[in-house]
Amino acid sequence: MDTEAIQSSITVIEALVRSLERAARYNPSDVVHPYAILWTDHDSQWQPIIPQLRRLLPQLLTFGEYQPEQRIGPAIWLRSVVDRALPEVEMPEGIPPIVYLPDVSRQELRAVQECPDSLKPLVELQYRGVCWTQKNGKDWTVEAFLVAEEGGLGLDVARDAATRRAMLGALAELATTAVDRLRGKHLEAEDFDKLFSDDPAKDLLLWLSDPEAVKTGWNGGRWSAFKSRCKADFKFDPDKDGELVGAELLGKREGHWATVWERFSESPVLYPGVPELLRQAMPSELFIESSSWPQNNENEEA
Repeated sequence: MDTEAIQSSITVIEALVRSLERAARYNPSDVVHPYAILWTDHDSQWQPIIPQLRRLLPQLLTFGEYQPEQRIGPAIWLRSVVDRALPEVEMPEGIPPIVYLPDVSRQELRAVQECPDSLKPLVELQYRGVCWTQKNGKDWTVEAFLVAEEGGLGLDVARDAATRRAMLGALAELATTAVDRLRGKHLEAEDFDKLFSDDPAKDLLLWLSDPEAVKTGWNGGRWSAFKSRCKADFKFDPDKDGELVGAELLGKREGHWATVWERFSESPVLYPGVPELLRQAMPSELFIESSSWPQNNENEEA
């Protein structure tokens, strides 16, 4: 197990940075220093946290369309930066650049003859540099890095499809989570969903108050996590059932919805769109909780 990464209370992204930096270690009496660290990522799983990593790793370069201000560029440009042939691109002295290659596998670089022309300027770097890979030579996937006893974090993560989706969807939040917080438990989809918010009642009220704006403002991972929590905790699917059904369930205050109503009644000003939604969603049943619906309250006041 990678004891350096787990002995102190560091975050997942800090453990990742340490692992990448360790890949460049070498014995100066035996070999020359590596000119670059190649980081292949066939499924682009790590891409959501590359912006965070740029702030921690000034030597990080990314293969892609030319965006020099973000240190992103095609292979020939990357090769020139690694070789220090572009003085306008400042790179830290004495530290080998890390070249992140989304949508590229280690096997593609190894197969020199079949390697796409767009990658060929980088092929030679695998001989002058090192590759950040698992011990078996495979790419480091997010799951592999979390569970591997050697080189990874040694966490206990469920291997089902739902957990993998939740894990990848929550990667940006997972990156800033302390490793100690994840250790000692069997991590499943719900655990990764909770990284977005451990207050599903508040999230549900925020969404009911302004469904379109909230859904647009949340990234895909957070929206997926929100839906999972709604299905698990409230037996409600925001996409399929919609906000009117949600408002009706809120007004009926049955089961876990009673807790959501309590949160709403504590601070209704925080959820200004909910009263009008309740007005629209009032059911026609005779035996309902009358105080939940604005028009009933207005009639009683009149």
